[in-house]
Amino acid sequence: MGGSKKFKGKLCVYCRSNQSTTADHVFPRELFQIEQRDQLPKVPSCADCNNEKSKLEHYLLAVLPFGATHSNSEKALSVDTAKRLEKNQRLHKELKRRFGYRQVSSEHEGTEERLVVDLDYEVLHDFIGFIGRALMWHHWGRYLPLEFKFTVFTPSSSGIEYISRLFEMSSNYRVDVKLGDDTVRYKGVMSEIDEGLSIWAIQLLGGMTVSDESLGYVFKNSFVAMVTGSSKAIENLEHSTTT
Repeated sequence: MGGSKKFKGKLCVYCRSNQSTTADHVFPRELFQIEQRDQLPKVPSCADCNNEKSKLEHYLLAVLPFGATHSNSEKALSVDTAKRLEKNQRLHKELKRRFGYRQVSSEHEGTEERLVVDLDYEVLHDFIGFIGRALMWHHWGRYLPLEFKFTVFTPSSSGIEYISRLFEMSSNYRVDVKLGDDTVRYKGVMSEIDEGLSIWAIQLLGGMTVSDESLGYVFKNSFVAMVTGSSKAIENLEHSTTT
């Protein structure tokens, strides 16, 4: 059993069905510089969920520093990412295939040529799906009910406005946390009335500079949003964020 004894034999916060076998760091320790790794949040996790989440982390730790804005990302690229890719030639080749120069919308008028990498958003969103479930337990001791759903997305400009409105929900269950000199920042709010309803905005490495597939929309210091709730609530959200 890794980590503190208080995590032993509890329900896994991710699958909410298996018994925990390890204390999982909600955010991977390798995301932070060594001096920033104390007191990072941990949660009970079963072996299967821990292994699945670790695979996502391995990819993201190699990719996120390329587009990140935090000062730690430069060191992560030159030292940590280089070592990680040297050990994983398959991932190294995959990233090289996804790199290239493209015409991207400029801050001013027109476009400019910039080096970009195609991020696998599905991996990022799957990872944030783990994070949101973990933070519900870490802050409020709540498990997302098994019959409930969650949706994760990187907001567009209209999506940002929508998420901002959701954060205005009246509740005392509210957090705004910075970890490791803003290496990670997240805020969340959970309903006091509707069980399982919560909203999260999670920013990694100061946020990334991301764009849509057409490279026409550029979003600096981006965050990833996650909403949990009943099937009906999630269906309504997904409809509103895609129309």
